[in-house]
This record gives sequence, C-alpha cells and structure tokens, in this order.
Amino acid sequence: MVERQHPVCMIAAIAVALGGNAWAAAAAIPSTITLRGIIKCPAHTHVVAIEAVDRNRANVLKVSRNLSTPWVFKGHFHQHTDHFSIPLVPTGHTYDLVLLTRHGRWEGVNMRYERPILPGSPATPGDIRQIVNFIEKIPRFTNYNRPLWIAATHNFATVVVEQLRTDAFYSGGKGSVIFRVAVWYFQRYHAAWSKVSNMGKVMTRWRGKPATMPNPWQYLPQLGGIRVHRGGRYRAINVTLPPPSPHHGLDGPLPH
Repeated sequence: MVERQHPVCMIAAIAVALGGNAWAAAAAIPSTITLRGIIKCPAHTHVVAIEAVDRNRANVLKVSRNLSTPWVFKGHFHQHTDHFSIPLVPTGHTYDLVLLTRHGRWEGVNMRYERPILPGSPATPGDIRQIVNFIEKIPRFTNYNRPLWIAATHNFATVVVEQLRTDAFYSGGKGSVIFRVAVWYFQRYHAAWSKVSNMGKVMTRWRGKPATMPNPWQYLPQLGGIRVHRGGRYRAINVTLPPPSPHHGLDGPLPH
C-alpha cells in the first residue's frame, strides 16, 4: 500500500483452509478475544483512546464523532510500553484501529479488494493516471477530491479517497465544511478504468467548523484490515506511526 506518487503494491489474495472435526472445532472457537499489539507514536504524542471498528457494521456518523455505537470496541493504551489491549472483540470479523490523541486522530484502512481476485500483472503508470484523473477531474459535490492510498493490479484497484467541500452549501453555516473519506473500488474494462458501483465503503462523514474537527486526521493501512479468524487468530500488530502528512489525510490548514 503506497501513496499515489510512489509505485503501487499488488494485491495478493490469501486463502485459509480450515479442517478437522466440526463439532470439536466449534467447541474450541472463542466468541470474543482480547486484541493486543504495539503502536509506537511520534514524540510528545499522548494517546487518550484506542478502539477497534468493524466498518461494515458500525454507524459511520457516530464513529466519526467518537460517539458510542455498536461494533466499536474500546481498549486501553499503555503509554510507557506502547502496548494496547482491546477486550471482548468478536471473532470472525475484520477491524480497523482508531487511535485518538490530544491533538489528532489516526484511523486504519483496509486495502483488500472487496471480493476475492486472482493476482494479476502489476499496475502501470497509465493505470494510475486514469484512476487519479477519475477522482480529481470529474465534477462532484465536493470541491476537493484526491486519493490518499492506492493498491492495484493491472485490472483491479482499491483506493482511499479524501473529499472536502469548503464552498458554501445548503444548510451549512458560515465557514462550515464537509469532510468525507471512503474506500472506492475500481475495475479495468478493456482499456478503461471505472469505479465499481455499490461497492464503496464510507469510513468518515463529518460536517462542521474546521476549528472543531481533529487535525491531523490521518489514514494508515498499517492500522487496518485486521482479520480476526473464528479461531481467534490475527496477524501480529506492531506499527510505528509516521509523522502526520497531508498525503495521509488532513494535516494543518484545509486544502481548497
């Protein structure tokens, strides 16, 4: 997973085979686990909260406002050791981590394609240009649209798209903005790329005065796509947060 100006990583499909006696396996499967890992933060970053979010089920408006809602599981971050633990996380689902600090917000994103695909040939520079032009050049309700992350082969792509409306809009107070971040999926048909309908996933919806929104508000694949298998297995989580960057989301004055 890379920023749009860097070479793009290929998506690999991973299949996990489960076997054994079904009754014995069912008896051994925990319904919840404690999700654990390590997140190293930039200097002078004080973490105030950490949570795991099932994007397919949680209320996006409440997640964006850090309000309690089903399918958001709050945990504990230990400042001195950089370890975190999130109890009572149901197995059999995929989660993104959300990290809140005194000055900003970091969110995980899942760069896997929405449906299984076979590995293909690498994306070309022309592929990436078509995708970026589709996002940035086509007129939309939001006046600022750009990709934060792209993962692609020559035929399929997952893109994290940041959108802002800083122009005046109906029912918006003076100086209000709309901020939206979503995962879009693309497929190449013959020589042209197009966005796949009804497959997008909205991660953030926020409206209000810029002074009241988290800033920086960053999106990182390293914190996302954590699949907790029914048996309780999940990949090791050991992440070092990079410094905030406008290439990863909001950081500093809003673009126009």
